[in-house]
Amino acid sequence: MEAKSYWLISAPKSATEDTFLTVNNHTSTDDNPFCSNWRFPIPDLKVGTLDTLMTLSDDLHKVDTMVENATRKIAYQLYDLVDAKDQKSEALSVNNNNMDAYLTFFRWEEAKFPSAQPLKNLVDMIQTQVIKLEEELKAKAGEYNNLCHSLTSEERKMGGNLSVRDLSDVIQKQHVITDSDFMESIFVCVPKVDQKKFLETYERFGELVVPRSADLISEDSEFGLYRIIIFKKCFDQVKASVREARYILRDFKFDPNHSVQEDKKKLEMEKDRQKKNLVRWCRTNFSEAFVAWTHLKAIRIFVESILRYGLPTNFQAILMLPHKNKVKSLRKVLQDLFGHLASKSAFGGKADIHEDEFFPYVFLDMNLDYRKS
Repeated sequence: MEAKSYWLISAPKSATEDTFLTVNNHTSTDDNPFCSNWRFPIPDLKVGTLDTLMTLSDDLHKVDTMVENATRKIAYQLYDLVDAKDQKSEALSVNNNNMDAYLTFFRWEEAKFPSAQPLKNLVDMIQTQVIKLEEELKAKAGEYNNLCHSLTSEERKMGGNLSVRDLSDVIQKQHVITDSDFMESIFVCVPKVDQKKFLETYERFGELVVPRSADLISEDSEFGLYRIIIFKKCFDQVKASVREARYILRDFKFDPNHSVQEDKKKLEMEKDRQKKNLVRWCRTNFSEAFVAWTHLKAIRIFVESILRYGLPTNFQAILMLPHKNKVKSLRKVLQDLFGHLASKSAFGGKADIHEDEFFPYVFLDMNLDYRKS
């Protein structure tokens, strides 16, 4: 996805000419090809008192950052789940359309965000909604990641040599004594270089080791796995002898219903199911978060425009997409058009500050680059 950063600006409406057309004629023509522009319609929201607006202005920056970060987390999670070659088919969408189309044809969604509500209520509504999404993402991603860790653990059990790997698919029922109160099978890993010595000495590991009971069950490049039969009451003595000989006694309880292969297969099926569900959740709720974020931007531009230009509400919001390598030229044109506003904020406010630059018009940016750095 190509990195895009939109600008959202506002300037006072003029009694003699259309502010949007003025900006467009100076920035988006064949003679001035600096950007693409769209009107950004915002309804007449419920203003309230000046004190409320000033307090809300401070809160909006924090909420905006939180909502943007949550939206990015959902996008990052989606792209973590799909291969690079599949990311195009899993492109981020908003209301079943691409992000650019949603922004450039933005219309306030009255059903979700009733414009008659006080501004603070709208902001609280958006914040609550996105916090809930962030919590859901954390829970669902945590469950999925735990499953991935469990699958990795099962794969480790299947790997490694006989001294460490899971033995449930190696030791069979015929290797185990299950019907005796006095005797039991134990399993010893023996380095290949010591196998001859082991066969010559294992009968002396304890007083009650069954002679000639050693049976080679499996071997790999490093070890041989032997079953020997002992009387249960001499287990501690045999265990000590095995350790002294520097062999490895494998702790194993036979369970006919347990198979590491079957466990792995079940985990893989569950992982696939959860992955599909999480991808579906991310796609759906990225849209919800992005819609909420865009409406929050609209509220911010509304609040800052009133604080800048005063009442009654009389400003034009414009969405701009700067063309590559044209940012400085676009800034200069906007400065020429609106530089006279720098000292005319309605309530004594200063020009917007963004990355140590001062702008005489209200300015917000919307960075649509959702690739991880």
